[in-house]
Amino acid sequence: MPRWIFLLILFFIIFPPSLRAQGPDRVFLLVESRETRKVLLKLPLQPGECFQYEYIHSSDHTPVRDTFRIEEGGKITLLEEAFLGYGAGLEFQDHREARLSYTGSWTRVQLNRGFSQLPIRVGRVARQILAVRSQIYRLDELARPGDCLILSISD
Repeated sequence: MPRWIFLLILFFIIFPPSLRAQGPDRVFLLVESRETRKVLLKLPLQPGECFQYEYIHSSDHTPVRDTFRIEEGGKITLLEEAFLGYGAGLEFQDHREARLSYTGSWTRVQLNRGFSQLPIRVGRVARQILAVRSQIYRLDELARPGDCLILSISD
């Protein structure tokens, strides 16, 4: 094994991603219960980092993947929604900035839509997850189906 690969692996073992996000620009992605305001998940990130919200569409039973970016000032920006086929109830509005592309069976809608917070209702069949830095967090393990969760950014 080349020495540089060994050193790179050693760096990631000594300084895991969660520790590298502890700089002055660090923010937290919060997942909290809307009903109780209890913080259920608090993940350190840097502005500019992305995360995915993935789920199974309740009527089409096809996968959907939304990609978000953390912005400075506490904003969450939806960059892309990707889904198989048309996907009833998914992104369809005519936005000037929206661009459609197709990759195999996937439809991709590139957007630039900002949110100060993002409400998500935990589904019964959706198998919703947050994918943050190669870690997977199942929403149905954080709250009961039917509960509303709020995603937001905090300093």
